[in-house]
Amino acid sequence: MFGSKKTDEEKAAAKRNRQLVAASAAAGVTMFGGKFKSPTQMDVPVEGAKVTIEKGEEAKARITATRVALTGIFALFLKKDMNQLFITIEGAGGEVLVQPVAARKEAQARVFATMVNGEATGISKTE
Repeated sequence: MFGSKKTDEEKAAAKRNRQLVAASAAAGVTMFGGKFKSPTQMDVPVEGAKVTIEKGEEAKARITATRVALTGIFALFLKKDMNQLFITIEGAGGEVLVQPVAARKEAQARVFATMVNGEATGISKTE
């Protein structure tokens, strides 16, 4: 009666967006306006993003581009906490966001990564 009705595809996309917002929040990542955000890093568009999860000991040897951009040469001397996970979100356009997350949130981080990576590879979750 008032306005246009949403199509089934629009309803499914809205539901998927709500699920992704909830999963990202549970993992400690902020998602707003179709982008993953962090106060001190560049925004990464959700569309085409790829998520990887590293434990502190795995991430210790790797110096990320974001850390170098934020701290310059001092990135070589910064230590990563071994009790944390690091969620790396890479955008299709080369944007990178690294979000530290408490190790106790590993399960939520893996659900979040699966949702984002599944969407990027064309795998969809059906209910």
